[in-house]
Amino acid sequence: MQQLYLTMALAAFTVVGLGLTSGLLQKLPLSRPLLALAIGGCGPGRLGLMRPEDWGNPQLILKEAARLTLAISVMGVALRIPARDLPRLRRPLLLLGPGLLLMWAVSSGLAWLAFGLAPLMALAVGAAITPTDPVVAASIVTGKVAKSSLPRDTRTILSTESEANVGLAYLLVLLPLLLLTEGTEAGLSRFLSHTIPVGVLLAVAIGAALGGVTAIILRVGDRRGLVAESSILGMTVALSLLAVSVAHAVGSDGILASFAAGIAFNTLVDRKAEMEDENVQEAVSKLFTLPVFVLTGALLPWSDWAAQGWALGLFALAVLALRRPLTLLVLAPFMGVKRRDAVFFGWFGPVGVAAISYALHA
Repeated sequence: MQQLYLTMALAAFTVVGLGLTSGLLQKLPLSRPLLALAIGGCGPGRLGLMRPEDWGNPQLILKEAARLTLAISVMGVALRIPARDLPRLRRPLLLLGPGLLLMWAVSSGLAWLAFGLAPLMALAVGAAITPTDPVVAASIVTGKVAKSSLPRDTRTILSTESEANVGLAYLLVLLPLLLLTEGTEAGLSRFLSHTIPVGVLLAVAIGAALGGVTAIILRVGDRRGLVAESSILGMTVALSLLAVSVAHAVGSDGILASFAAGIAFNTLVDRKAEMEDENVQEAVSKLFTLPVFVLTGALLPWSDWAAQGWALGLFALAVLALRRPLTLLVLAPFMGVKRRDAVFFGWFGPVGVAAISYALHA
């Protein structure tokens, strides 16, 4: 029990401390998630104050914490996307499929070259690190600096892309896992007959239904004076937890369900001004994201990584340099974007909580 309270205290201290120094941090080339990761890995974890091995199954705790953080984060981003901008996102979203597949191919190829993994295992590793992480991307596209430096369309496209591909990456992760565990024929059959209709399509249906019904009930209640003052932040956090829980209960992808719930709620709700005033995504990022990175830092196998030698370091650098920049270099002519925007989209595609969640799932 003491370990639990020490961990909670460290997470709370990190959120408060980084919040109090937010002005200074904006001038440094370091993000809050990266600093939280360092605090978890180099601080109390090294001093023995945090001992995840005493928690029973710390990997399971981190997996579920990452899942809930992703669900709440994708809901927050979905709410911050102006509903009027959604129709204009069709063109970049049409390229989401090819872009995701290219990043998967590059990441998997690098894993195969660096570690000599079997092809299916390399595909599983590549799939886990393929999606652009919506949690870390939020730290890039939110705040005063982002709003003053980046056009709204650029921030919206990056947020929406990270939202969509973190859900679609569920398919990329499940395909090699099913082929590894059930064989080629049986695994492919299960992927087509169960993973796609239940894991993806049902998740979208569940999320859209929950978000749409909630927004409609709120609209009707507002008009008839049945709803007193309520917090959109509290309501949408609860909605994201409801979506991920219902989807998980029926074997669907909870992250995709939460995203669909956020889009449906955002499209149908009347309280646009209130949603903007509460700045949902930034509040969610501070409250839920940083503790997950503190926990991740405490659990990372730093000594095992050091024992891997140069191959692991080169692999990480190659993923950063090639996975996304190479993909955007190929797709830029088809997207019709300026070279400056292509460079930005190619570099700012962080790997974070989504990779943690999918790796632990695998």
